[in-house]
Formats: sequence, C-alpha cells, structure tokens
Amino acid sequence: MNELESDVRILHTSDLHLGRVLLEESLIDDQEQMLTDLTSLIKDQKVAAVAISGDIYDKSIPSEEAMALWDSFLHGLSQLPVEVLVVSGNHDSNGRLGYGNWLFAQKQIHIVTHYGGQISKVLLDGVTFYLLPFVKPFHLKPFMSEAEYAHHHTSEAMMRWLIERETLDRRRHNILLAHQFVVATGQETLTGESERATNLGTLDAIDASIFADFDYVALGHVHRPQKIGRQTVRYSGTPLAYAFSEASDRKSVVIYDTQTRKVELLPIVPKRRLQVWRGSFVQLMARPVTKDLLRFELTDGEQLLSPMQQLKKRFPGALSLSFVGQVAPQATAEQLTLTKGQTPTALFAQFFQKINQRPLTLAETQYLQTVIAELEGSEHAT
Repeated sequence: MNELESDVRILHTSDLHLGRVLLEESLIDDQEQMLTDLTSLIKDQKVAAVAISGDIYDKSIPSEEAMALWDSFLHGLSQLPVEVLVVSGNHDSNGRLGYGNWLFAQKQIHIVTHYGGQISKVLLDGVTFYLLPFVKPFHLKPFMSEAEYAHHHTSEAMMRWLIERETLDRRRHNILLAHQFVVATGQETLTGESERATNLGTLDAIDASIFADFDYVALGHVHRPQKIGRQTVRYSGTPLAYAFSEASDRKSVVIYDTQTRKVELLPIVPKRRLQVWRGSFVQLMARPVTKDLLRFELTDGEQLLSPMQQLKKRFPGALSLSFVGQVAPQATAEQLTLTKGQTPTALFAQFFQKINQRPLTLAETQYLQTVIAELEGSEHAT
C-alpha cells in the first residue's frame, strides 16, 4: 500500500492514428467528432490526468488536417485543469510530434518522444508517471557498453534493462505509459487487421511480469482493448475501429482511479460505425439507408453486373465488396482455345464461359462491347 495516499482519476487512451484513411475513405471527420467527445468525457469525468500511449498520427509525415486536429485537441485540453501525458508510438515522427514540447509543458502538456538514458517522469498529487516512448533495442546503444549491448538485442531484455535502471518510490502511486507489444503467459493477445498492417508481428514480445512494480501500466500499440495478465496492465485500444475485423468491437477509453485502484471502461460512440453486411444483392439493396461505413459480402450464386456501383448509389459509405460461398472453376489462358482473328468480345465470352459455366447474357454482352469500344477509343486518342 502506498504511504502517500492519492486520489487521482486518469483517462487512458492510445492509437488515435489521426489522418487515417480506410480503403480510400478519409476518417478525419470521424476523428474530429471522436476528439470532441473525448474532451467532453474528460470534463464530465473530472479526470486529473490524460494518458495517451502513442501513435498520435497514422503516418510519420502527417497530413495538414491531422496536425490541425491534434493542435485543436491540445488547445482545448490546455484550457482544462488537467495534466496531459503523451508518449510517441512507432507511427509517429519523434521530431514532428515533439516539436515545441518544452512550451507545451508550461501548459501541463508533457510530450515525450525520445529516451535519454532515464525514463521521463511527471509528478502529480502522490503519483509518479513514467513516460516511455516507443523504443527498440538499438535506441539504447548510446547508453550501454559494447558488452552490455551484446546481451540486449531483444525487446524483453531491453525493457528489463530500462526498468532496472529506475528506482520507484513505493510511497507513491507509480504509473507507466509505454507503446510496446506486451503479452502475458497463457493469454492470447487479441489483434486485428489494422495492427498487422503495422508489422506488429515483427516486434519481439515483452512479458508483462517485467512491470510488476507498477501500479498501473497504460499500454498502446495493440488496437483491441484488453487486460494483459492483470487488470491494471492493459491496452486501451483505439477509440475508433480502423479495420472491418474490429467492426464488432466495443471501443472505449479507460478510467483508472488511484484511490480505489479500479478500472472502468467508458464507451466511445463513433460518428459512423463499421459494419459487415452479408446477403444476396436484393436483400442488401432492401436494407435501410445508413451513413455507416460498409463492407458487403454477397451470397449470390450468379455473377452480377456492377453490384458495387449500384450499392454505392444507395449507400454512400460502401467501401468494400466480396463474394462468399462461391467456388468458381479455375481457368487459365492455356485452357482457352485461341482462334486467329478472334475478337476481344468473343475471347472474353469464351473465358467467361470457362469460369462461370454459363454464357454471357445479352445485357452483359452489350455492356462488354461498350467497355471494349471505350478502351479502343482511348487507345486511338493517345
């Protein structure tokens, strides 16, 4: 038990990925709404500190819209009686995210993007926050002898070395912010499509037992909210779904109370949800119009003419379409009977017959001829 009693409510989130684009659809408006709601939540919950554990931006060179969004969010937080604690993630450019951090610190906004030999600390009402940005073993080379470095090539060895250099004051509540891949023995870490895109699997896993001396560990990097081993070592997850594999996830932020040591998850309601709809073309077209972002899984046995184009006219948020439950025979160019002087329409009709085991309909043939004529016309124009 800590000798210095503290009663600090902390909001933990991470992986904002500002500027994210999903299948060519900008999510900047969705993120603006999310940050507005997050600011309201910070006010309503009367939190004393906001911990953001990395990947503020989606790209190392963020768009102007993403930077303006972050700037506006920080400006709003600077008007509140709250300490803001931020560490960089693997998506962030340390130079860009850390620009002007000395000035921000005067407004109780602490942005740490580099490890300088000791983990940066911020003290607040009986709580010590340890701010550790995303690091890899090679980042520690300047602080080790050659002999030491030879034994710290894994992320777990690196993290053990980092933590052992710190002397925690057990009278205080100690909280660590980190953006790393952390696992617990005997527990599967839930990941999704949006993490695989960040090469999550190339990072060495770090065992959560290394953080045993910390009262709470605010993790970033994994996009699905979950505890890692114990309740107080956890990923907040992304505040928005960034892949259709996360469509059914309940996105949230974490509230941690240093007095009760309890964890509470508060839901974040998105401006547009991600949904996966499965059914026939007729069934999908009959569904109510929505503003949500959609992936369609068509179960039709027959090929359809431009189904995505028609679905998108009805559902502006249509982003993706796939056919399910169809097993088409395989055909290659070698299997087709090529005839000298054969027209493109006839050749495609033969290919279509091989794949679908039926001939082109009259409407399909007419559409194909129109497309071929347009292509031939564009070739002559160039």
